[in-house]
Amino acid sequence: MYNQVSTFPFKQIYSGDFEFYGDDGENPQVVCLVIQDLRTGDISRYWRDELLEMKSPPFKTGGDTLLLTFFASAEIQSMLALKWSTNVTVIDLFTEFRCATNGNPDVGRKGLINALAYYQLGHLIPEQKDAMRALILTGGPWSEDQEQAILDYCTEDVVALAPLLDAMISSQPWTELRLNQAQLRGRYMKAVGMMQYTGIPIDKGLLEDLNANWDQIKTELIDSINVTFGTYTNGSFREALFEEYLAREGIAWPRLLSGRLALDKDTFSSMSKRNPSVRPLSELRKTLHGFKLNKLAVGSDSRNRTMLSPFSAKTGRNQPSTNKFAFGPAKWVRGLIKPKIGSALAYCDWSSQEIAIAAALSGDGLLWQAYASGDPYIAFAIQAGLAPPGATKETHKDVRNRCKSVVLGTNYGMSAYGVAQAAQIHELEAKALLQKHHETYGKFWKWAENNKDAGLLGLKLETCFGWPIQVEAGAVKANTFLNWPMQAHGAEMMRIACILAVERGIKLCAPIHDALLIEAPFEQIDAEIVNLKECMAEASEAVLGDGKVCRIDAEIVRFPDRFKDENGQDMWDKIMNLLAKVRG
Repeated sequence: MYNQVSTFPFKQIYSGDFEFYGDDGENPQVVCLVIQDLRTGDISRYWRDELLEMKSPPFKTGGDTLLLTFFASAEIQSMLALKWSTNVTVIDLFTEFRCATNGNPDVGRKGLINALAYYQLGHLIPEQKDAMRALILTGGPWSEDQEQAILDYCTEDVVALAPLLDAMISSQPWTELRLNQAQLRGRYMKAVGMMQYTGIPIDKGLLEDLNANWDQIKTELIDSINVTFGTYTNGSFREALFEEYLAREGIAWPRLLSGRLALDKDTFSSMSKRNPSVRPLSELRKTLHGFKLNKLAVGSDSRNRTMLSPFSAKTGRNQPSTNKFAFGPAKWVRGLIKPKIGSALAYCDWSSQEIAIAAALSGDGLLWQAYASGDPYIAFAIQAGLAPPGATKETHKDVRNRCKSVVLGTNYGMSAYGVAQAAQIHELEAKALLQKHHETYGKFWKWAENNKDAGLLGLKLETCFGWPIQVEAGAVKANTFLNWPMQAHGAEMMRIACILAVERGIKLCAPIHDALLIEAPFEQIDAEIVNLKECMAEASEAVLGDGKVCRIDAEIVRFPDRFKDENGQDMWDKIMNLLAKVRG
C-alpha cells in the first residue's frame, strides 16, 4: 500500500497506537488500540473491554512482524499491562525523527505533530489533539459518542505513521544498514517499555512518613547544616554569608561574568566533588530547591515508574524527570530504594567508561594502557613522568589527585582555570599538567580535535551504531564536540546492554547513565549479576571494538537493607535522625 515501508523484509507490517491513562507511578490503564495492516490498508479498532478479554494481540506476532509506532515504549508498556507477548520487531518513528534532526535548532518539540509538520504532512495532523488527550486522561466513563471520538482520534495517529516513514525515507534514503540501525533503536524502545513496566522498588511507607513530616524536617535540616556553614537566615540562603564562608575556608569558587558567585546546581555539584566539605550544603540546596518528595512517581504497588525519556539528549541519553525518577533528586533520596522481602537488587556500572571509550575510539594505545591498568590517573602520572614507575594511589596521593582532575576534565575541554579549581592548584601548574596530557596522549588529542573541528564546520558526527549530530556551523560551543563522542557512544553501550539484558530475561529495573539496576530473588542475585555482566561486557566490546571491554563493578542490596549512595549517606542519616525526632 505504501511505497517505502511495504518493501521492508517482513511478512506482516502494521502501524499501531494505544490510548491510555494512569496516575504517576502506575502502569497504563489501556483505553483503546487501533491497528492498520500496511500491506492491505485494513484498519482494526478495539475498545478497552475487548482488549481486556484478549490473551494475545489481535495481530500476528513474531520476529517477522514489523510494528510501526511513534514512541514505542508506551505501546510496549501497554501490551505488557495487558499481559500480551511483545515478540514483534519495532521501528519507532519518534527515535528516527530524533535521529534525522538531532542538532537542528529549528526542531523544537519532537512529538508526532512536529514530525508531521517538519515533513510537510500537516494535513495528517489530528484535530483537537490536546482536547482529546485531556478527555482520555479523565479515565472515563465516556459516552458512546466520546468513545467513537477517541477511537477516531487514535486512528488519525495510526494512519499518519506510514506516510511519515515514507517522507523520512524520501528525505534521506534508507540503506540496509540504516534499516538495521532503526531496528536496533526499536529494540531499545522495547527494553525501555519493559523497564518502565517493571519499575524500581521503593519503601513507600517511609516515603509517606517523610511526606507527612517534611515541612518540619526541612526547617530542622536547615538549622542543623547551618551550624557549620552559617549561610542561611530565617530559612533563606544568603549569598553574602556564603561568600564569607568561602573566604574563611580558603575555597576558590567560580564566578559569573558579573563577578557574583555561580550558585547554579551544576556548579555546586562539581565543586562539592572537588571540596567534599561543601557536599552537605550542595545536597541541602538540591533537596530544598524545586524538589518535592510527593512528586516521586510511586505506584500503589510501591514501585517507582516514570517515563525514561529515551533519546531525549543530543547524545542519545535518557532524560527522565529529576523529580519523578528515584535517581533524579538529591542522592540521599536513593535510600528509599529497597528490595522486597525475599529479593535483592544489584547496581552494576562500567568503571571509567568515558576514558575507555576515548582510548578505544581514538586508537591511543597509551591511553588504553592507562585505562587497562585499573587506575588511569596514577598511570597518567607515571606515563607523563610525574611519578616514578610503581607509584600507587597510596604512595603518590597528591599527584594522583591532580592528574585525576586533568584526565576527567580533558573530555569536557576543561580550561587550565577549571583544572586549577578542581585540583586546588595554581593555574600555571594546571597549564603544565594539561600540556603533559596533550604530549602523552597525542593520538587521542588529534582524534578529539578532528571531531571538534568537524562539528564546528557543520559536518555530521555519528556513533558506531548510527546516532548522529549535525549542528549549523558556529551554533554551539567547541567543547560540545569534544565530549559528544564519549557520551554518545556511552549511550550506545548502555542501550545495547539493556537490550541484551531484557531479551535474556533479566529483570531490569532502570538505567542510570553508566549503570544498570536489576532485581532478582535473594538466592538468584549472584547468578543474575554474572548474566548482566556478560551483557554489559558484550555491549562494551560492540562499541569499543578490537576485543576491548570495559571493567564492570557491582553492588548488591539484599532485603532488608536499602540502597546507599556514599555521597548522600550523611544527608540520609541526618534526615532519618530528624524524622525520628519529629515523630517524638
